[in-house]
Amino acid sequence: MSQRKVTMQVIADTVGVSKYVVSKTLNNKLGVSEATRQKILFTAKQLGYSKDGPSEGPSLPLETEIENGYILVVLPNYEYQSISYTYWGAVFQGISLHIQSKKAGMIVITSEMDLSKKVDVPNLIGIITVGTVDEQTLLALSTYNLPIVTLDHEARIIRADSIFMDNLGGIERMTDHLIGLGHKQLLFVGNIHYSQSFYERWIGFRNSLEKANIPLTQGNQKILTIPYDDNMEANLQQHFEELRIHSTDFPTAFVCANDHIARRMIVLLEKNGLVCPTDISVTGFDSLEEDKHLSPALTTVQVLKQVMGRRAVDRLVWRAKNRDYPSEKILIVGDITFNESIDVPKKR
Repeated sequence: MSQRKVTMQVIADTVGVSKYVVSKTLNNKLGVSEATRQKILFTAKQLGYSKDGPSEGPSLPLETEIENGYILVVLPNYEYQSISYTYWGAVFQGISLHIQSKKAGMIVITSEMDLSKKVDVPNLIGIITVGTVDEQTLLALSTYNLPIVTLDHEARIIRADSIFMDNLGGIERMTDHLIGLGHKQLLFVGNIHYSQSFYERWIGFRNSLEKANIPLTQGNQKILTIPYDDNMEANLQQHFEELRIHSTDFPTAFVCANDHIARRMIVLLEKNGLVCPTDISVTGFDSLEEDKHLSPALTTVQVLKQVMGRRAVDRLVWRAKNRDYPSEKILIVGDITFNESIDVPKKR
């Protein structure tokens, strides 16, 4: 006697739900309770169900673990996976090592590639994007119908979880500390349109000033906007000279959007006959390894780069099992590392 073919209707009859509910579950659609979804997946596995013909979208493996599965990692460019790329290289290493620890595989592509053709990989668990990703790429990735986790980028046009450092809170605490030291003339340095992280750090800076009743008026924006590119040092010098000429209240502290900008600001001060922190305090954000041997040691907010990478993998695994829950924005809090680059403001 031949074995009965296991169809969606067979699973529906066994579980006691409609065929429509089974179809939604096996195709990872919303609208099915977690308890029912798990019961359907368990029953389908026990009955040995396999799909025949095309489906509305790829389903996740019925196993609840990712062993022997694959995760698609999307980078802006391949340089991001190099450990010499001090920020994103460490994030990528966190992703890679954590995937290996779970005995899963990783497929790495860049958003510069033509994503109109899907990556054909069996047992694809989900997608992690690293850094800023354009809307066209996000829309192309959403057609996989798989869970997506974005790192340092909020995907507003698709359904995805996002993971950030607590940019706003980190800079707000840093600025609070500077104000507590007596600084009243503070300036934020960075292009707030460069990334969402830079913008959030500006908001944290602004929040701190507002709490301390430090004016932030139309004519006193408390921000030095510079392009974050190869011409950054020349632009810094130009803006710095204009600031010295036109500012009636020259800053006693520069709160920089990241460590790269902060380090260049310290060099700029030295070129212009000023000493950090004796004349002006400078802070950063990222806690880059390459800066730790330099003098003065930079006061900065720690970014737990490998932790961010591992957290993205863990979140993707959780999301693969919990497709019905709303998307979440996860913040990782970094401590402030107090070093030599800040002091009480110099009397003028």
